[in-house]
Amino acid sequence: MSTRLKLILGMEAILLAVMLAYTIITVRGQASHLFSPARREAELILALAERAVARAMTEGKSAEVQAILEEIGEVPDVTGIRIVGPEGTILRSAKWAEVGRILGPRERRTEGKPAEPVWDYEARTIGVSRPILNRPVCHACHSQDQTTLGFLEVLVTLPSLEAEMARRWTITALLAVLAVVAGGGLLAMYFTLVMGRRIEAIVLAMTRIEGGDFSAKVPEDDRDELGRLGRNFNAMVSRLGDAQQRLQDRHAEEIRRAEHLASLGKMAAGIAHEINNPLAGMQNCVRTLLRKDRDPERRVQYLEMLQEGLGRINRTVRQLLDFGREARPQLARTALTPIVHRCLALVEHELAARKIACALSLDPALPELVADPHQLEQVFLNIVMNALQAMPAGGTLTVSAGRRGREAGPFVEVRITDTGGGIPPDRLPRIFDPFFTTKEVGEGTGLGLSVSYGIVHAHGGVIEVESEVGSGSTFTIALPAGGAGESDASTDSSGRG
Repeated sequence: MSTRLKLILGMEAILLAVMLAYTIITVRGQASHLFSPARREAELILALAERAVARAMTEGKSAEVQAILEEIGEVPDVTGIRIVGPEGTILRSAKWAEVGRILGPRERRTEGKPAEPVWDYEARTIGVSRPILNRPVCHACHSQDQTTLGFLEVLVTLPSLEAEMARRWTITALLAVLAVVAGGGLLAMYFTLVMGRRIEAIVLAMTRIEGGDFSAKVPEDDRDELGRLGRNFNAMVSRLGDAQQRLQDRHAEEIRRAEHLASLGKMAAGIAHEINNPLAGMQNCVRTLLRKDRDPERRVQYLEMLQEGLGRINRTVRQLLDFGREARPQLARTALTPIVHRCLALVEHELAARKIACALSLDPALPELVADPHQLEQVFLNIVMNALQAMPAGGTLTVSAGRRGREAGPFVEVRITDTGGGIPPDRLPRIFDPFFTTKEVGEGTGLGLSVSYGIVHAHGGVIEVESEVGSGSTFTIALPAGGAGESDASTDSSGRG
């Protein structure tokens, strides 16, 4: 059972008790009002009977007293008339059967007490009485020590008032029921429109908070307890939200730190692999060269292998140095086409070894750039090498360049596309982060794309990537036509800002 229903039922019970008491009091008051004419009638009959009985007794005609009582007893609505002695014994009555009966304590009259009417609601009668005083004229027959000789009582029936009382009871009861129903309806409306909505708002806010939404608020109002409850509730939720945010920030920082450490570990393993493999090959070459039985051609081959291994180690060390220091670009007017051709010439052997076709499409009217040609070559070479490593079973490398208009002005765009396996969507946002790599240990340091990102932004350009798993990836390098300003060129090129 809801709290609202409990409150309504409790108020209804109180209202019902109040209306019941009001109905009883009202009906009894109406009964007294309706019985007033009957009381006056009974008192009038009592006064007439008193005069007649007193005259007969003072004249010494005590035999006529019984006749008077019997005659009055035949009057309509009179159910009884009698003379009762001081001790409660019925001395005379219109009903002979009552004579000699002793009245009970509740029926007796107390000497000296005012004669109040006696209402008998069950018998639907009213009884009135008056004391018979011991006047001097009565001393001849009665002792002077007695002040009261007895009581004269008259009982009058009220049959005509039963229907009226029933009607008034019914009307009053119906009004009470209507008041209870109407009061209950008004209470229900009040609790629903005023109290219920405010309580429901708190319940809904608590439900949202259970779901992790700490922005939930309830209306504040200092005029009553619910308003103050809402204000304290909002303050509590605000503190909970702050604590939750601090906890999430701490958790996110711990995750970032763990990922960073994992990336460092992976990078260290990759660097060790990148350096250790060439060193192992170079050691074998040196041992072979130390033997004197090799012909000159074989010695030249081993020397070339030594040079290639040293080149691999040099590239790895240079990547680490480029990432760890600020490398200001040496700006000069530079043609883009020769840089692209030189980059592809450096990987020509890799293309053939991996059975990768190369499609080249360069706009012959490309404008010159104000850039560092060596850094641009490093960017293109990093991305091309990543593309080749993404196609171990062969494929197609597409390199295109042309003019493109952007919001910042005219740009030259270089697009490098491979047909490899693509990059999963969850890894795309981190592709340019330092030490992040999608390759196995020994296939990269995780610094190439990060360094490329810094170089492109140092030139005032933009580097973007689009990828679809199973279809390949496209890297777009956009550089401002005419080159970046001096302020852009001085930007740190060592990594993402």
